[in-house]
Amino acid sequence: MASIPVESGAGPGLAISSLTVHYFGRDTPALSDVSVDVRPGALVGVAGRNGAGKSTLALAAAGLIPRVVRARLEGTVTADGVPLGTSEGVASHVGIVFPNPHNQISATKATVREELAFGLENLGVARADMERRIEAIAARLGLSELLDRYPFALSGGEQQRVAIGSVVALGGRVLVLDEPTGQLDPAGTETVRDLLLTQAEDGTAVLCAEHSDVVLATADRVLVLDAGRSVGIATPRVALSGQALAASGLEPPTIIRLAELAGLGVDDPLDDEHIADALAGAAVGPDRRPTDGDDRSATDLGGRFAVRDGALLEIADLRYRYPTGIDAVRGVDLRVEPGERVAIVGQNGSGKTTLVKHINGLLRPSTGRVSLAGRDLSTIKVHEAARTIGFVFQNPDDQLFNRSVERELAFGPRNLAFSSERSAQLIDAALSAAQLQGVRSDNPYDLGYSDRKLVALASVLAMDPAILVLDEPTTGQDGPGVAQVGAIVDGLSAIGRTVIAITHDMEFAARHFGRIVVMRQGEVVADGTPEAVFAPGQEELLASTGLRPPLAARIGAKLGLGSTPTVDALLDALAVADAVVKPD
Repeated sequence: MASIPVESGAGPGLAISSLTVHYFGRDTPALSDVSVDVRPGALVGVAGRNGAGKSTLALAAAGLIPRVVRARLEGTVTADGVPLGTSEGVASHVGIVFPNPHNQISATKATVREELAFGLENLGVARADMERRIEAIAARLGLSELLDRYPFALSGGEQQRVAIGSVVALGGRVLVLDEPTGQLDPAGTETVRDLLLTQAEDGTAVLCAEHSDVVLATADRVLVLDAGRSVGIATPRVALSGQALAASGLEPPTIIRLAELAGLGVDDPLDDEHIADALAGAAVGPDRRPTDGDDRSATDLGGRFAVRDGALLEIADLRYRYPTGIDAVRGVDLRVEPGERVAIVGQNGSGKTTLVKHINGLLRPSTGRVSLAGRDLSTIKVHEAARTIGFVFQNPDDQLFNRSVERELAFGPRNLAFSSERSAQLIDAALSAAQLQGVRSDNPYDLGYSDRKLVALASVLAMDPAILVLDEPTTGQDGPGVAQVGAIVDGLSAIGRTVIAITHDMEFAARHFGRIVVMRQGEVVADGTPEAVFAPGQEELLASTGLRPPLAARIGAKLGLGSTPTVDALLDALAVADAVVKPD
């Protein structure tokens, strides 16, 4: 399929030299002496911990610092040969995609088609060319069926694809993206990766800050940042290796860890097939095993939260139709036992969020029934249900409103009429669980997005719910952040709480949840353990709902090792296979 046309003229791409950015009121600079060149035709990834400076680099690369975002900038940034710090009409030279579509979609347009046309209209693009670009980008991003829908009636991932499309359609020669795939399902992430690669092939200079190894592993080069400084820039295999990342506190992506375990060289392709072939001949002993991510534990939550049984949750023939006529949930039957960990997965727009909003009464069924401990939830007021069920929204900015983290956490216990002593204990326990003790007096909106996500989670933990519902809890989190959320899930399970999570992170689901529920077009199409749902032979079903099994499961299937949904399961199967082939 053709790429979105790039404006004529061969520009020199994006050049950042000795860039230092210092936000007013902060003691240390957000970036210090960072340089990177992105030539036309190149895709350069940016990796690093949250707070390392990735978003600041993106803002500066797009000319928004200091013109829009107030900060002191030293060094130079040029795009398409134009110094961005002094240039008018920056949008004609560089486009930027933000991680949250709510910060990008105009909120002035009635349809997706009009939203995609908004920037083109402002640039004076001829109508025929405008329509051609809209149809092309809609086809590339799977938006063709959504062109007449209201943008804010779409799922978060669908909105993100609209935001990406609205910028790529402009056809600029420089494209900057800040974590563009965080809200996308696996198929959507691969679609965006392919789009970026195609745009680069056609002469666009692409700079993409990401956590996703799907994008980073296919970049020409990856710049790694740590505490605002450049650790280095190299090919993905070198830049994201365990040795290169050791000082930054990041674990290599799973694909890199398995490539290293398999003994692949730095010039070998990073794909399932090559890794599987190499692993087939590699001896996997305990001393060579990579850990399955940051293995921090939260089982000590039992020392801060009481052991407590969750209530039985039952959903019977649930159907929900939005006023727009969209049937979002179609006859779902689900029974969640006390203490279960259930991950709900599926493509953007499959009905996951609509389903879980029925669990705490935010939505009422069109038909069917949701019951909690035998009581019909439609007869229970939302604030009463909150005593048992805690809900953490996907976007923390829909949830946070207080002047400090501590006040945010105190709001729920106070409204549930907990005693002062119990409230104080729960607030301390929630801050500790989310590792937020050091920011308890900070305003949540002075924190980064990932920390605001943890504040929103902690504010619900402080209400001591028996059932915790999480909507995309790992979006925007780096590796240690994902591990922290996983540790909270594991710790809650250890003390008898029920955890239900919507997630697009298949590795997170496989590692931390004992049950996977797969949705497609408002229906449940699979329900079982990670070993069953991600087993060989399930690829076609998962693909029909925008999913792929975790990398470990895909490699295990290629090697005929059975169901290996996690890295640990894959390594165990490899060790058994090796012992059978080479007995002592």
